[in-house]
Amino acid sequence: MYVSATEVQNNFGKYLKLCKIENVIITRNGKKQAMLLYYPRNSEDLEAGEPFADYGTSPRKEEYVSYQQFLEMTEKSENRYELIDGVVYLMASPGFTHQRILGELYTLFREYLIRHDSCDSFLAPFDINLIRQNIKLLREETEDDINVVQPDLIVLCDYLKDINEKDKYKGTPTLVVEILSPSSRSKDRVKKLDLYMESGIEEYWIIDSKTNSVMVYSFKEGELDGDALYTSEQNAESFRFPGLSVSLDKLFISKKN
Repeated sequence: MYVSATEVQNNFGKYLKLCKIENVIITRNGKKQAMLLYYPRNSEDLEAGEPFADYGTSPRKEEYVSYQQFLEMTEKSENRYELIDGVVYLMASPGFTHQRILGELYTLFREYLIRHDSCDSFLAPFDINLIRQNIKLLREETEDDINVVQPDLIVLCDYLKDINEKDKYKGTPTLVVEILSPSSRSKDRVKKLDLYMESGIEEYWIIDSKTNSVMVYSFKEGELDGDALYTSEQNAESFRFPGLSVSLDKLFISKKN
């Protein structure tokens, strides 16, 4: 992408987002002057390089599948799958601790949300379709830009308008919760964090029974707006829903010898 120095100066925030998708070459008087590169997350050294994520603007690798291929695969299988940036992930069967925590969270969220007429909580399996908002800055999105995920717990607000004729939800959740398991730790803490942030979701909770901790992220306009780590005897608090609080002592029960 080629843009003038004046355009970048006037709309710097826009091009900071766009450089995640492709390199932005800055020109002055029609001549190339500089390049705006995306700095990859979790990088330890300052290095110039190509943007690391594939947002559907580059040729797909052979192992990537289309949205239609994903639908065909899931319709023929009893397994649960997720599709993130063209890559399919098989979801493992959850363990006892995962399900106990999920049941506790659902009860607490439900008790809180019953006082909010427009919002409700839902449990997996529940397909959520997400498209990264950055794509809309660059081009018209296609169905192959769709990511399909199944968060453990989902909060939907004003959702009746987003139910299609096939009884499928096609909107964007307000809040999602993932409970980490050995097979999902990297995906939930990195890939899904990035996807949820850039898809219009407002809040993301990561529950880690290995460390007895809860991480809460708040997002605004596709960027991180706030985060908080809760451990030990603390209560995890929602940014989006004032008063929504979860006791970690109640959430995590120590195993008896």
